[in-house]
Amino acid sequence: MKLPICWNSLPKAVLIFAVVFPLLAQKGEIIPLTKHIGYTLDAEENIYYEVFSEIPNFESAQFFEVHTNRIEARISFVEFTRIKVSRRAFTLKELTDLQYRLNQMPEITDGIRESYRKNLTYLRTKAVLENIPTGQYVSVKHRNGKWIRGTLLFYRTERLSLQTPFEVKQIPISNMARINYREEIISRPEWKLTFFGIAAVLGFGLMETWNRQTNPAWGPKWHNRFTGAIFGLIAGGEVYDTSMILLSKKTQFGLTPAELDKLNR
Repeated sequence: MKLPICWNSLPKAVLIFAVVFPLLAQKGEIIPLTKHIGYTLDAEENIYYEVFSEIPNFESAQFFEVHTNRIEARISFVEFTRIKVSRRAFTLKELTDLQYRLNQMPEITDGIRESYRKNLTYLRTKAVLENIPTGQYVSVKHRNGKWIRGTLLFYRTERLSLQTPFEVKQIPISNMARINYREEIISRPEWKLTFFGIAAVLGFGLMETWNRQTNPAWGPKWHNRFTGAIFGLIAGGEVYDTSMILLSKKTQFGLTPAELDKLNR
């Protein structure tokens, strides 16, 4: 009769071991860095207080007590939209010295945060790429230094799909160093009449030049003139759309620390 009791007790023992052992294995408790920073050092605070200034694409950091005289900083950073973690050891004296230095500095203000946030583009890479309007002409700098230009078809599964003049190219985020695009295309409807008029005159004049060279009869001559004017009107629409794109403000977005440094100079 004891055998069934042992077997019934085994699942409970396994369950207790599975729950309690991970708790015993946890590495200490989280330590607040200072009163005004709290438990998590964010990207803006890291720039202002210069705690981990050598960590590229810093996202956040927390400090944990591992042993009596050993503190572990767990540092999160962004690598092509993915959060990765590195660890750095501190002695109790090193952490105390750091806390003393930070407490001597003025607390970061909302204005300072906002000024830093504009340069922390790597924290919003995915959101930026998802919000670029499809059908827009973009330029992507590959990590090998080459530029790829084309019309954006879509962004999906961390890849940009561009229609170039010869083929459709799929560009993973991991291969992108910079992307140039326009957040908003301007519109000047009052310019349309001018663009269409100039284009129609140019088309008419081009066919008139052709008429003088070929000297056709009166009927074909006017046919060529009207054809030139019509094609000019069609081209005028394309020229207008292209001009609006080129005149719109260009946004440059860096995806690597090196490109971010170039853009911030």
